[in-house]
Amino acid sequence: MGSGIFEYFHILDQLRSYSNVPKELIYSLRPYILLIYRSEQQNKFSEPMPWIGIYITFASLFCILSMVADLLHGFRNRKFWFPCKYFTINAASLTVIAVAIKLPMDLTTLMPGYVDLAAKIGSLSFMCTMMANLLPSLATMSIKELVSNIIALAVLVITLVVNVCIQINTGVISYHEDDDQYFYTVNEAGISQYNMYTYTPGNGFIASLYVFMLLSLLIIYACSSLAIIKSTQILESKYQVAHRKALKDEEFHQPGILTIEKLKQHVSNYWIMAGTGNPSS
Repeated sequence: MGSGIFEYFHILDQLRSYSNVPKELIYSLRPYILLIYRSEQQNKFSEPMPWIGIYITFASLFCILSMVADLLHGFRNRKFWFPCKYFTINAASLTVIAVAIKLPMDLTTLMPGYVDLAAKIGSLSFMCTMMANLLPSLATMSIKELVSNIIALAVLVITLVVNVCIQINTGVISYHEDDDQYFYTVNEAGISQYNMYTYTPGNGFIASLYVFMLLSLLIIYACSSLAIIKSTQILESKYQVAHRKALKDEEFHQPGILTIEKLKQHVSNYWIMAGTGNPSS
C-alpha cells in the first residue's frame, strides 16, 4: 500500500480518539480508502518512463538525419525538388514515424508542464514537416506499392487527427500546472480552495491549425497519387506503342544505306521508350 493509505488510516485513528466525533461519521469515511488506493495505483501506472522518451528521441533523430541526407543529396546533384533517396514511404519508415509521433497519440495522460505541451504540439509540426518531405517519393513507387503505402499513411494521419481532436475537446492538450502561481476562491462556508492549474486556449488553436495542415497534406497526397497512377498508365501505354513500332521496323527493315530520315525515326522511337520506360526518373 502507498503512503496515502497509511496517512488516511492515521487520520481515522486520530478521529477515533476524539470522543465528540460520531462513530457513524468515521465509518462513512472508510469507503474512501478504496478510492485513495485506486488513485495511487493510477498514479503509479502513469509514471513517466525515461526509456519511452529515449525511444521517441531515437526515432525522431532517425527521421531528421534521413531528411537532412536527402537535402544534401538534392543540393549535390542540383535537384532542388529534393528527391527522397534515404527517407521514403514504406513499412519501416511508417513504423518509425508512428513512434516519433507517440506523444500526441496519447489521449488521457496529463502532460501538465510547459515543456511537455510543447513536445506534444511540436510532434504535430514534425509530422507536417515529414509529410512535406516525403511527397516526392510517391513518384518512385509502383502502382501497387503506391496504393498500399498511401492507405497506411492515411490510417496513421487520420488516427493522429482524431486523437488530437479528442484532446482538444477534453482540454488535455491545453491543461498545465504552475507551481509558482496559486489561485484560490472562497465558497459560502468560508473555506478557501487552492488550485495550481490553468488552461491555455492558445494550445488548442495551434493544435487545430496543425490538424488542418495535416488534413490538407493528406488531400494533396491522395490527389497526387491519383495523378501519378493515371500518368503511369498513360506513359506505359506510350511505351508499349513505341516498343511495338520499333520491333516492327526492325523486323521489316531491309539492309541498305541508312538515311537521315531512318536515323531520325530510330532515335525518336528509342528516345520515347527511354523517356517513358521509367516514369519515376
